[in-house]
Amino acid sequence: MFCAGQGIGSMMTKLTVKEKLGYGSASLGDALAYSASGTFLMFFLTTVAGIGPGAAGAITAAGSVWNAAVNPVIGHYANLVRTRWGRRRPLMFVFSLVLALAFFLLFTNVPMRASLKPFYYGFMLMLYWTGYTGFFVPYLALGADYTSNYDERTTLRLYASVFNMMGAMISMVLPTMFVSFLEDVGLSAGAAWSAAGLTLGLLSAGSIMVTVIACRFKDPPCVTDESKARPSAAFHPVKILSEYISVFRLRPARYLVAASVLSLTGYAMLIAGMMYFFTYDLGLNSSGSSALLLVRAAAGAAAIPFTGMIARRIDKKWTLVLAYLSGIALLTILRFTGVAGVAEMLLFTLGVMLLTSIYWQLVPSMYYDICEYDLLETGLERQATIVSLQGLVEAVAIGLGSLLLGLILGAAGFADDAPAQSETALAWIFNCTTLIPAMFYIAAAVVLAKHPLGRKEYQDVLDRLGKR
Repeated sequence: MFCAGQGIGSMMTKLTVKEKLGYGSASLGDALAYSASGTFLMFFLTTVAGIGPGAAGAITAAGSVWNAAVNPVIGHYANLVRTRWGRRRPLMFVFSLVLALAFFLLFTNVPMRASLKPFYYGFMLMLYWTGYTGFFVPYLALGADYTSNYDERTTLRLYASVFNMMGAMISMVLPTMFVSFLEDVGLSAGAAWSAAGLTLGLLSAGSIMVTVIACRFKDPPCVTDESKARPSAAFHPVKILSEYISVFRLRPARYLVAASVLSLTGYAMLIAGMMYFFTYDLGLNSSGSSALLLVRAAAGAAAIPFTGMIARRIDKKWTLVLAYLSGIALLTILRFTGVAGVAEMLLFTLGVMLLTSIYWQLVPSMYYDICEYDLLETGLERQATIVSLQGLVEAVAIGLGSLLLGLILGAAGFADDAPAQSETALAWIFNCTTLIPAMFYIAAAVVLAKHPLGRKEYQDVLDRLGKR
């Protein structure tokens, strides 16, 4: 089977607002699942499920290892899918249902022996990452299929970022407020978190379904072509590995992967560490924590048009470097001056936003740009493989960041069953949400500054492809 394709020329046309909104909807579900699990899973495991911080960190790291293993497989087979419903939508549909189920089970406090709980949550986290990756890789690849226009890709991802920020706002506010409400009406903490997980899972799957329906014209049906041999769907680990090695040999891919690993390791520590910082260092209740998380998401949404304007003026990589340096400066200053009043809390939240939100607004379109570079260098169309490389990087980096956070908190004497923590534990919680992630972001900024595929270089790639 083959699918109706678009040439470079036709893909340079501007997208309509309807097309951008239809594509962006699934980013709501992406953020609902990704942000909620990244922010609350460690907290849930240690304070509700009764698992120690070291074991909880190991669980998240093991889940990330599984995600790292699944990403190449999903990326490889997403390039091979050919159905009468298109190439991307069938996978998005099926795996969004898996994601919803896994999210519910992951945030359910199961009545079993404490020694068995790490295995249960480890398995559920593997199921969660399978569902998430199975939807996310074809979704990202769909974005590369939408347009090859450099600025339109940036705009498409900024539209997606609007939905992403909406999802982040919901995921930051709904769990704590919903759980607090359900506890007030008599539910146990475990039952309340289970209900929150079910609600978020269903909302996530629903928003993905909207994109599945809306993108049918950008993901046309594939029809049988008897003159062409079907690509083999047999599982060949060596072939999959060699394909990823081939992509990684592309110079822009190496720089972007390195920057992503460093950025997302810092991201994982910041996002997961915030709940500990708000709860123990600042002494905030669930409403106070939700308010600051909402401010972060709202600030990220407000930054989207400015991100687009700055990126068009100074290019994407320099926009991201500027955001990193600004966030690093804020968090470093606050680590030494302290966070006591409302003004300092807001500045802290702003610093976290600059380091954690602008990445998602810009980097996916930077991976899209590598697709044309790959086509020029190799003659192959491997969009799903390239964007799944981003997912692979995320898996490794998120696991590393979560593991580091768990190990540091455990070494600092964090006690999951204590209403208050020692001075040493509080100091290291503060370090894990300021200085330590800042070091990763400094390194990421240095690598980004050397990234070799900007607007000028990308246009040269398109010109050379157009002459073929």
